[in-house]
Amino acid sequence: MGAQGSVQPLRATALRSAVGMVAVGVVGLVLIALGVLLGTSAILLIGCMVAGFGITYLSGVALNFEERLAFGTVLGAMAVAAAGFAAAMLVREVNLGTVVVGLALPLGLAAAAATTNRSRLRADLADAAARWTASPRVPGHPWPLALVFLACSAWTVHFLHQAYVYRPDGLYVGYVNIWGDWAAHLTFAGSFAYGHNLPPEYPIDPGNNLGYPFMVDFLAASLIPLGSSLTSALVLTSGLLGLALLVVFYLAAAWFAGGRAAAAIAVFVFLLSGGLGFYYLIGDIQHFGLGALAHLPREYTLNRSLNFQWLNPVLAYLVPQRSTLFGFSLALIVLLLVWLAVRERQDWRVFLFAGVVAGLMPTFHVHAYGTVVALSAIWALFNQRRAWFAFFAPALALGAPVLLWMWPPVNNSYCVGGASLDGYCVELGWLSYTDWERDGVLSIPTDFLWFWIKNISVLIPLIVAGHFLQRWFPTGFGKWFAPMWLWFLVPNLIVLQPWDWDNTKFFIFWALLGSVMVGGVLAGLFKRGPVAAAGASVLLVLLCLSGALDLARASDFSVSSVKFTDSKGLQVADWVRQNTPADAMFAVADEHNNPIPTLAGRRVLVGYQGWLWTYGLGDYAQKGEDEVAILRGDQHTADLVDRYGIDYVLVGPQEQSPPRSASIDYWSEHGTLVYTNGEYTVFKV
Repeated sequence: MGAQGSVQPLRATALRSAVGMVAVGVVGLVLIALGVLLGTSAILLIGCMVAGFGITYLSGVALNFEERLAFGTVLGAMAVAAAGFAAAMLVREVNLGTVVVGLALPLGLAAAAATTNRSRLRADLADAAARWTASPRVPGHPWPLALVFLACSAWTVHFLHQAYVYRPDGLYVGYVNIWGDWAAHLTFAGSFAYGHNLPPEYPIDPGNNLGYPFMVDFLAASLIPLGSSLTSALVLTSGLLGLALLVVFYLAAAWFAGGRAAAAIAVFVFLLSGGLGFYYLIGDIQHFGLGALAHLPREYTLNRSLNFQWLNPVLAYLVPQRSTLFGFSLALIVLLLVWLAVRERQDWRVFLFAGVVAGLMPTFHVHAYGTVVALSAIWALFNQRRAWFAFFAPALALGAPVLLWMWPPVNNSYCVGGASLDGYCVELGWLSYTDWERDGVLSIPTDFLWFWIKNISVLIPLIVAGHFLQRWFPTGFGKWFAPMWLWFLVPNLIVLQPWDWDNTKFFIFWALLGSVMVGGVLAGLFKRGPVAAAGASVLLVLLCLSGALDLARASDFSVSSVKFTDSKGLQVADWVRQNTPADAMFAVADEHNNPIPTLAGRRVLVGYQGWLWTYGLGDYAQKGEDEVAILRGDQHTADLVDRYGIDYVLVGPQEQSPPRSASIDYWSEHGTLVYTNGEYTVFKV
């Protein structure tokens, strides 16, 4: 009897080991496939995943395999970027050596953590293999996660594969917000990869610290020494972080809401968020016929003439503002760790791990850092423990100095006929004020309510309902979410950004966590009979249809593509990158898609002033005037060239068009012609 009893544990141990080996083999095959598809760039991308997976064992939280892989992909990318940046700062450039160091340090840390927790690692692998190979009917099977991932990743991969398309006549982008916003990301990443921009300053306004959260672009720059092109580097890093976010959001929402159905719904509610603009599809079909469904003629979540301002979050943030790919995931991960630490009475190590991650966040995403620290501070007031010190000490000691270094030099807020509070505009009801200014002060309540209903549909009523249906949330998430209403109320009173639309940078975190509340409410309705389930389905359509239409349109290259630059622009950028010093200063047109800053990675006297205004810089207006004088060859050109240290002048289509009207005759006489392709001409000063 004793011998038989001892055999059973041995068999169980052998089975767990075998299942674990199968899991390792499957993961290994996936990583090999990624390597074949992505080439040498996969070294860094897979390195981020492996490093982060191991680093999660330092958290002290009992995560499962999927959580370690998803959270670890983001944390690993963070660690690789931070370590590579530290190495690059020492040698003042990004090269193969700095990339190797950036990978080696996190991988070494991960290996140590995984080795120390090897029994936990084996158990995690065995548990994952058992759950994934079980019948989908078995409770706890991860099929909802797989379904969410496959549905969202299908759109993501399709969209990103046409983000940049090279054609004989030039470079095209697949969506207008890539044409616009990714030009800045090309500029920042290129300045690291080709321009030795260390310590980082704005390459489109040299002399000012790079206050934009730049680490996502530094990570992209780290792919260049591995053989990636600049455009591919942006696509690959966006793909890595974008696909990870899908899983991070689902898994965090499952913890917060206490259920898989609520988590799945929350993901789609947020990613497909939009208002009631789908109503205008009826008129479009009447006007264009059913062909309008094949190639949608407009965006339905953004129509400023009708005061539809809530552009779908994927198209407003995850696509154009690449740093949010880090920001949303890191905010969810850190808040989840803190939440678990408080609820489960975890020791100080969990708080410390979360605090260190939070402290590194400002260069990855400033608004996510502020959200994490502020919300945690409110939670700490109602859940007082000494262990909070382990969180706030590193979060503030690491983050605050960097935040001060990044802080904009001036407040460029511009109040149109409204009051201001210490330089910040008071804007009652945010952009709904344009409606009640038209309709009269007495209409403020109704205009405000209608503004938010038409912009985000029934999101607010469902979040409010969640507070009254706490029994539907086994975790009591409503009380933890409650402080996030400040992220909705305050931006409805004060404009916290130079451009009032950018208050969405605060609203968006309210919507991100609010989607979890909505997911819990709708999941509860689906469980309460066919009538309630039908009602929940209608509510989902109201919440998601406009966003779904806009995502479909954005992925339609035939209607959404925009030309970024022509073939001659690609040629001059390639020549400049290969034939001018990395620290050369150019005078060029201050257009957002000028090929010199965006594709050649060189500094320019001043870049697109619309960005510089929102970045809170104060010298761009004067630089813009001086740049025009230089291009025209005005009487003070020689003095201005000396003052700003101009090395080269580009004269191309953008420079020759008004209001710059660059003089090629002046520069032919006062500069040295070093390159021309018939459209773009470069003069050495």
